[in-house]
Amino acid sequence: MSNSTFKKTAVIVGGSGLIGSHLIPLLVDDGYRLKLLTRRPENVKSTNSKIDVIKWNGELNDDLVGALENTDVVINLAGHNIATLWTKKNRDRIFSSRIHTTRSIAKAILMCQNPPKAFVQASAVGIYPFNSIDVLTEHSQAGNGFLSQLVSGWEQETLASSNSTRVVLIRTGIVLSKSGGFFPKIAKTVRLFLGTIFGNGKQVVPWIHISDHIRAVKFLIDKPDAVGAFNLTAPSFSSYSDIVKEVAKYYRRPVLFKVPSFLLRLLPGKMGDEVFLANQPVKPERLIGLGFAWSFPTLDKAIRNLLDK
Repeated sequence: MSNSTFKKTAVIVGGSGLIGSHLIPLLVDDGYRLKLLTRRPENVKSTNSKIDVIKWNGELNDDLVGALENTDVVINLAGHNIATLWTKKNRDRIFSSRIHTTRSIAKAILMCQNPPKAFVQASAVGIYPFNSIDVLTEHSQAGNGFLSQLVSGWEQETLASSNSTRVVLIRTGIVLSKSGGFFPKIAKTVRLFLGTIFGNGKQVVPWIHISDHIRAVKFLIDKPDAVGAFNLTAPSFSSYSDIVKEVAKYYRRPVLFKVPSFLLRLLPGKMGDEVFLANQPVKPERLIGLGFAWSFPTLDKAIRNLLDK
């Protein structure tokens, strides 16, 4: 199939992770030609004629500008895994991997003669306070922890390109999927009678089913008036205990263990407070306002769908 037959072109940076691996087939099915930018193209196994795999080292260069020229959307999902111990070395790597890559893309967009029509930047609900008692919407103030500072910096780098393209910041919660991330670990431990509650379990976890997440991303790409930050979470609130107990109900297992808060607070970099004990009642106010329809708006439906597969 020649390039001229494609109606739309998308550039994806960091497409080998959980979200990218689900988003790519959705876009291909919708008629997109894809350009996957990666440091290690040899690790990308694709024979699909609609997908071009391009080596990119993360730096601002002519190859990056050329890849972005005259495309419909660039989607940046790149960044070092946050789910590692927050030693100073790992925090520095988490920070630099996101800030530097995003800065390079934003500057390349400004250098394009015909820039992408939209720049969708992976962000996170971590921008908000990690111990909020108030409902958090896109209009809420940023927090002051490591994640808040990281995401704020990340978003500012993206917004530098807003004079040349439509910027969409997808503030993602915990993505529930059977193929990676947070959920398989919980499901496995519960199934093995090792289900564990962190702290008192009452902390609100902002979650979203992987199917709803990628559908929401495409929904925002397709809406030319969608600009700025959007919370990508389910419209209902659930606690950490709710998630574990819903899995336990499915498998008919007891939840026997608890990790006290004081032990989690011994983790480096205040990771215990910001990750395992964080209370973030995040509401996807702007997605609701645009009329997005969730396939899995409640926790019981989401978990049953994942475990029935």
